[in-house]
Amino acid sequence: MRARFLEAIDYIEAHLLEPLRLSDAAECADLSPPYFSRLFRVLTGEPFGTYLRRRRLTVAAARLIDRERPVELIELAFDCQYDSQEAFTRAFKRAFGVPPGQYRQNPPRTRASWRSRIDAEALEHLQEVVSMKPEIREIASFVVVGIRERFGPESKHHIPELWDRFLPRVSTIPHVSTPGSYGVCLNSDAEDGSFDYIAGNAVERVDTLPEGLIAETIPRQTYAVFTHTMKTHSLHEELQPTVAWIWGTWLPASAYEFAVGPDFEAYPEGFQPTPGNSIDICIPIRPRT
Repeated sequence: MRARFLEAIDYIEAHLLEPLRLSDAAECADLSPPYFSRLFRVLTGEPFGTYLRRRRLTVAAARLIDRERPVELIELAFDCQYDSQEAFTRAFKRAFGVPPGQYRQNPPRTRASWRSRIDAEALEHLQEVVSMKPEIREIASFVVVGIRERFGPESKHHIPELWDRFLPRVSTIPHVSTPGSYGVCLNSDAEDGSFDYIAGNAVERVDTLPEGLIAETIPRQTYAVFTHTMKTHSLHEELQPTVAWIWGTWLPASAYEFAVGPDFEAYPEGFQPTPGNSIDICIPIRPRT
């Protein structure tokens, strides 16, 4: 079934900038359109139409910033199967936050909002590693004490080193309230992709802080809580496609939008990055308006 599904994906990608119906892709997979539609959402976490639209807009974004082969907006609009430049501009702004002309003039440094094509590796990751249906949960406010550092797209691979510096200091933190640790992301910059990251533990109260540690209050909020179950020993590498799928696929296709505030990873007591162990990834959300 997965092989037939991937054949349909190949067909979609080959005809991405042409008129394309769900029934065409379903026929390629030798499945009925209703079954293919349900299967598509189960395997990818988003409807067929959403994937098709966001893949076309991703192609448009790539062509916009191609300085060697400039393209007119009206040409992009028709290639992406929009009836007018105005409709294309509205859809592009919803997807990337700015109209296409502004995107071309000031391309973002990160491509996190681009929708990459589905492949066998991505399907395996989704089916075997991450819970595709999150628990929607209200989490009370808590305080984290730990080490903070700023990272960007080029430096975020150093996050494990921050944990190496923090974990030996856990025993020095007074009033730790619950076992387990938190990796908190906050103060993100959409333009350059940088963010603050805190490796820390929750505490009951803060009197004095050990030298070099900071305290941060995580506000009460509704979260989408995803469970990531380790398949290998490489936590940081495994989390990258999980986080990309949550932000780039699940959230845009869901009934929720990001509620500005910290998101975090919750690690159980004694967590080790070994196959079968799990962590929770908590994204602040609110109903889409």
